[in-house]
Amino acid sequence: MARKGSRKVRTGCLTCKARKVKCDEAKPHCNRCINTGRACDGYVSKPTPGLLWHRPRQQFQSIDSASEGRALQFFCEKTAQFLSGATDPYFWTHLVMQFSNFEPAVRHSVVAISSLYEQFQDESASHSDVQLRDNSLALQHYNAAIRELKTTDNQPLVLLVCILFICIEFLQSNKEAAIQHCKHGIALLENTNYSWAREHLVPVFRRLSIFPYFFGVGSADFPDLVSVDEPLPPIFNTWADAQISMDSIMSRTLKLVRGGDMYRFGSLRYKGIPPDQLREQEEIGYLLNEWHILFQGLDTRSGLPATPVAEKNKLGMDFIQAMSRVILSVRYETCRIWLGIAFEANEICYDFHLDSFRRILDSCLLLDAAVPAAARTPTAKRSPRFIFETGFTPIIHFMATKCREYSMRLEALRLIKVLGVPRENLWEVDQMFAIARRVIEIEHGVSLDGSGQPITAPIYPNFPPDEKRIRFTPTEPKAAVYVDQNGKETRGWSVGFIMPGQQGNFSMHSEFITC
Repeated sequence: MARKGSRKVRTGCLTCKARKVKCDEAKPHCNRCINTGRACDGYVSKPTPGLLWHRPRQQFQSIDSASEGRALQFFCEKTAQFLSGATDPYFWTHLVMQFSNFEPAVRHSVVAISSLYEQFQDESASHSDVQLRDNSLALQHYNAAIRELKTTDNQPLVLLVCILFICIEFLQSNKEAAIQHCKHGIALLENTNYSWAREHLVPVFRRLSIFPYFFGVGSADFPDLVSVDEPLPPIFNTWADAQISMDSIMSRTLKLVRGGDMYRFGSLRYKGIPPDQLREQEEIGYLLNEWHILFQGLDTRSGLPATPVAEKNKLGMDFIQAMSRVILSVRYETCRIWLGIAFEANEICYDFHLDSFRRILDSCLLLDAAVPAAARTPTAKRSPRFIFETGFTPIIHFMATKCREYSMRLEALRLIKVLGVPRENLWEVDQMFAIARRVIEIEHGVSLDGSGQPITAPIYPNFPPDEKRIRFTPTEPKAAVYVDQNGKETRGWSVGFIMPGQQGNFSMHSEFITC
């Protein structure tokens, strides 16, 4: 049975309220914060600065009150409930909704998101058709939000709307604009001293900092979170504590891995690794060890988010506990693998992490088994079709393409669609499944059907040799349409596979992959 909400305590200190834990209300600083090594932000009897809690300077002017009202209602009842995926929905269901009541820039952005999201949820429409230019209501309100921002010097408000703009770009699959908004927001965080904004907005940007490392094309696209990173706490009191720390470590790990691209398959292969990079690798390894110790002592019943997705599909507390632990466990194991292969010049290095891959698979299978039969129906799986957060898709896709043990990667391939949402910010689950399936076919010399099951015997039934292993595939292949000799159109993607070539070089193998 899904956990029911409890009445909120409004008299606790700012830090405990932000962390959603019970405050002992000791003065001038609460004992709970002091005992866990946190800075207690104290108590307030009036609105705090930052995201200013005030009435609007003027009455909000609607462009189309009927359409706007419908969009706001849809956002409240549908959109905000599902954008967070498996993450605590408080940001969308409470903060964004509250500020939309008195900040025009937020309200305009919410209307744009709601209109695009409703269009995205329409299964009869192609996701590539979700564009601002084709949605007059969303476009009008998006432009209005930009105009409002130009008249404010309220920096935390700008940061909040920046997150909303990233969501708008995600819905349009506009990776370049999403990356630029993300970098801009993180840069603004460096000069934001308001404790409220740092407590509520920094965790969102910390999670957002991950996607540019997958979709960016170079160091200019990669964000830098050093200014907002915090040391590991002495103890994890809640699931949120563990998640915040893992988000920081994961972003730092990805930065190291992308910095090692040239040493893995670039011009610096087999060259010496700079000492500062090796020190960073060692430091991240230490943080992962410390995180894992703290995580093992965490009771996952503490501070678990009863998300709307879990409640809608009647996923009980057992599932929520399993999901919370699995999400963090697989991210930990994935970071371990990434850290180990950061500067390796061949693909055989992944084989030394088979135990980590197996733990990732076992955790995902545990979660798969915990999903009730009622939640596996087609009706249940249609909602939601888009989430703002990064879910399981990229990690399971990583396992399906980089774990070369044949039976394990076939199981991972199946799980991509079982645990993945149709779209997780910029990740399309159908696309990730199709690419992973083709990688397995190429590397093992096998043919797989549309569901990923073998229809021929593999040439390499165990581990494929290094010269057959694909080094890299673009995260965002180009959409394409293939027309056969009879004029029949087939939609899919043009994908380039980077493979070993002659004399230690690499070659591009391009294919059209059907949806």
